Order: sequence, then structure tokens, then C-alpha cells
Amino acid sequence: MKTENQPGISVVLPCYNPLPGWCGTLETHIRELNAKLPDRTVQYIISNDGSTRLDRTNVAALSSLPDVIFLDNAVNEGKGSAIRKGTLRAEGDIIVYTDIDFPFGTDPIVEMVRIFEKNPQCWFVYGNRSAEYFKKLPLKRRLFSKGLHWMNRLFLNKHITDTQAGIKGLRREILPEVQGTKTNTFVFEVELIRKLIRKGIGIEKVEVSANSSIVFSDFSMKVLFREAVNFARITILGGLWNDLS
Repeated sequence: MKTENQPGISVVLPCYNPLPGWCGTLETHIRELNAKLPDRTVQYIISNDGSTRLDRTNVAALSSLPDVIFLDNAVNEGKGSAIRKGTLRAEGDIIVYTDIDFPFGTDPIVEMVRIFEKNPQCWFVYGNRSAEYFKKLPLKRRLFSKGLHWMNRLFLNKHITDTQAGIKGLRREILPEVQGTKTNTFVFEVELIRKLIRKGIGIEKVEVSANSSIVFSDFSMKVLFREAVNFARITILGGLWNDLS
């Protein structure tokens, strides 16, 4: 039974050209998470980032479900942009974002909620991917991720190396920090976590592993170069700017 004194939860789902069958997969995960959190209202916000192959029949069916919002952003701007737009519609006291296919399942979301319940000093929770997850990645992505781990340790915090797992949770009070990020692509999370670390905001992690059914896409060299430039802008150039300010 849902109770009014329990904090609501908003789940933001960035969406860009999802694989066939995504609608049914999403409905399954919605039912599953609702069953695991029966005492809470869970809001689902699908933030479409300029997808070009969405079946509008599926969209209409999803939009008719209770507590589901579909945001139709016509222009593809990047994951960071999609998440910022999605969180603007979030009504929950706890906000979680994860990918549209729930690559880590629903258990990490439940665990994040429990962490916020038990630790009032924690304001942000990130997913920390297992070694098995990285073994499944295409070679270019695996090398890029390992390089990013090393750079995170060097420029962010030696205890926070995995910034790129596609699942994060936060209390509503730090939503302005999310909205204050400028990066549109997937390394926007580096910018966000850097901001939180600099402000001394309490951060915890949950261990996550990928569902066996997940199909990993590869990145082109153009995308990898773009993200490397974005990372340098956020960490190295951003640090120099702050030192001079």
C-alpha cells in the first residue's frame, strides 16, 4: 500500500533509437519495479532524444500507463541533455536515471532507495560496474573505459573511478547541480560528479552488473575522440579556470 509519508521516486529514462521490442521490455521493468516498491509512487519519464525510428503506437501505449510521461525532444542533443530535460519533469524526492533497457535491472534502484533511507548524509549514489561487465564490452569501449578510470582517479577522486555506469540516484535537493551541467554527451556525468566532489556532497555507490540479454554497441573513433576532448575540457581546463577565478 502506498503511503503519503513515503518519498516519491522519479525514474528518468533517456531514449535514443532503442532496439526493437523496447516497449515490452520497458513495461516489464515498470511492473517489476512497482512490485518491489509497493509503498511508493514511482514516476517514469521517458526522455526521447531525437529518435528517428520510434513506433508511435508504442509511444501512445506507454503514455497511457499510470505515472508514465513521454517527453518528445525532436532534436538529438545527447544523453546529458536528455537527462536534464527529463529531470525537469521529475516530481519525486528521489530521482534515479538509467537507460531505457534497464541494463542493470531494477534491484540497484531499490538498493539506492534504501541507501537514501538509511543514510541522511548521502545525497548521490552511482553505479559501480563489475569486472565481468567490462569483459563483455567491445574492445574500443573497454580500452576507453579503462583509460577513463585512470583519468577519473587522477583528476576527480581516487575512490571514484567508474563515472560512466548508466545508473545514478540523487535526492531532489541537489537537482540544481544536475541542471547546472553544460555537457550534452555521456561524459556529462564526469562534470556532475566533479561538481559534487568539489562541494563536499555525500556520495555512495552500488555494485552493478549487466543483464545477460544486453547487447553492447560499439563507439566510432569520432565519438571516442569527442568524448576525450569533453573530458579534458571538464577536468583539466575546468580546473585551470577554477584556479584562476
